[in-house]
Amino acid sequence: MSKLLTVYDDKEPLNNVVSELTLDVDEVFYVYHHNVSINNFINIDKVIKKYKDITTNYIQLHDDEREIKKILNDNPGIIIDVGGAKYLSLLLFEIAREKENDLIYYDDEENVIKDYRDHVVIEDKVFKLGIEDVLRLRGGEIKDYMHHNVTDQVSKEIIVNLVENNMDNYAAVIRYLTKVNSLLNDDDCQGNNTFLLDEEKKRNILTDVSYKKISDLFRIEEDKLIFKNTKLRNLIGVSGAFLENYIYIKLSESGYFDDVKMSVVIDFADEKYTHPVRCEVDCLVIKDNHLLFVSCKSTKVDTTALNEIYVHNSKFGNCLSKAAICVCEELDRKYPSFYAKGQELGIYLIDKSSFKGNEIAEAFKSIFDGTYEYDELEKA
Repeated sequence: MSKLLTVYDDKEPLNNVVSELTLDVDEVFYVYHHNVSINNFINIDKVIKKYKDITTNYIQLHDDEREIKKILNDNPGIIIDVGGAKYLSLLLFEIAREKENDLIYYDDEENVIKDYRDHVVIEDKVFKLGIEDVLRLRGGEIKDYMHHNVTDQVSKEIIVNLVENNMDNYAAVIRYLTKVNSLLNDDDCQGNNTFLLDEEKKRNILTDVSYKKISDLFRIEEDKLIFKNTKLRNLIGVSGAFLENYIYIKLSESGYFDDVKMSVVIDFADEKYTHPVRCEVDCLVIKDNHLLFVSCKSTKVDTTALNEIYVHNSKFGNCLSKAAICVCEELDRKYPSFYAKGQELGIYLIDKSSFKGNEIAEAFKSIFDGTYEYDELEKA
């Protein structure tokens, strides 16, 4: 039976599961000092036992050296993970370095596991966590979705065409769709995604220049407005849903990312609360344990959006996670102060130039592969 001894890391959750899931071990011993919420251990167990049948032991130390030596003596050949940058990891290293046990650590910069003595990579393909796993390790759980992504090919093509063909004036098209939605009353619904229009409503919809820019979203025949399908009819009630779906479609179909989720509702209430404590994230993207929190903005942006996505990453992310804002405007030109603040906060900014030429997936890919570059702002 192969075993692992490590230090519970209350700052970096990846250190509590990556080595455990990557290496072929049957039992793990976590040692720690201070009082820890039992929920933290429950969340670790939920992630580990989702994939492997590993026995976990959580041991609060009172006599550090004696108790660590006892674990080592009782479990000869145990692998020792000294990756956590804290006192107990250093003490564990000092006690173990004269022994023949394997000494390993997780290098989060390279996302590999290395031998501590000679720094040789012993595992270059570490275990890949899912989006839910990363959130779970920080006490978050996906409870719902604000709206679901379209799945049929017809709807996908209409959304992609609508976004890409209107990138030069996307805000105007979204305002138009919002207006159309406000004009449609349930009393006028004839079923089969068909609405009756009086002459005033019909004229209001037809004479807007954006009518010719909506792809096949809907059509007008005599006194009727007919949507292509129910899913698209429902989307115009949520102004940001088109951009979120577009991003989801492009990233999912690129094949580069391990998983993509949109319109996620995350609950992070603990035992102190009887009511849900929730937040919403427009898009989550993961690749090789790097989780990206994305805020999608169709039109106006402000610093609240920056602060919100920054907090989401801080609350639910880890050393590999990142935050980004995706906006259909040239941010560096139209909102230079916003752009500068985003850059200072380390938030990645995907703007209008990234949509043109069908390069949106490449723009997101650059965040993960380390080639992303901020636009150079003009000097005041």
